[in-house]
Amino acid sequence: MTEVTVEQPLQGDRYGRRRGPQRRPGPGAVIVAGILLVGLVALAAYMAFRPQTAPTTPKTLNYSVVDSSATLVNVAIFPDRERDVHCVVQATNEYDAVVGFTEVTVPADPEADPHSPRSLDVELATTQLASSGHVDSCWFE
Repeated sequence: MTEVTVEQPLQGDRYGRRRGPQRRPGPGAVIVAGILLVGLVALAAYMAFRPQTAPTTPKTLNYSVVDSSATLVNVAIFPDRERDVHCVVQATNEYDAVVGFTEVTVPADPEADPHSPRSLDVELATTQLASSGHVDSCWFE
């Protein structure tokens, strides 16, 4: 029987070349990668569980324009257990100009549920007939 031989380059072109042994990362690289992974997990945990810097968004429940000198606004503000929440409530006219303005404070309450809002009725003195009333923004004090 005759033996047929094929040169390596021709066989490599047809079937692909065999790869050499792959290098594994050294112990120093594994340690550095582990430290980076632990650092990223710690950063993600801090970002997820850090204290809020702004109160939960307040909601305007209802408003009623009494006359050209007064507007009643009913707002829902989420209380905080440790910090006072201050909010701006304002009335605007048909051109979105502010015609009434006041600040309200929801004091800190250790017994408060931060997931259920506290409803407040706010009476605003206005300089002219308002077309709407709403809570504008809130912050911690």
